[in-house]
Amino acid sequence: MVALPPKVRKFLDGKHIGKLATVMDDGSPHVTPIWYMREGDRVVINTTTTRVKYRNIERDGRVCFLVDDGYPYVILFGKARIARERDRMKDIEKLAIRYTGKRAGMKAARTRFWNEPRASIEILPERVVVDL
Repeated sequence: MVALPPKVRKFLDGKHIGKLATVMDDGSPHVTPIWYMREGDRVVINTTTTRVKYRNIERDGRVCFLVDDGYPYVILFGKARIARERDRMKDIEKLAIRYTGKRAGMKAARTRFWNEPRASIEILPERVVVDL
């Protein structure tokens, strides 16, 4: 895992939507938009266990994660791991609050997201490409 430079950390802390690319079982890419949060040099996402991205990461942890504002952008190449030790419900609540505000986020987390089978995933960057 590589350390993220301060300017990358600052950019990632902005309220952007990430784009996560995972590897399908036939080797083709699968890209989806996703909420994220940075913790140190890691990126944490949360998804349902029924999603294609979850199954792809279970099978092959190689990922590419793009966060952009058109230009500027940050691309993280690395490995993703299903973080079973994390509190997946607390993570989705934090993400919902981050993106929709405290009131709406807590309501969405508890009325919708907590009723779904969820998992938290950590992205561990191995290479960073930056245009900031």
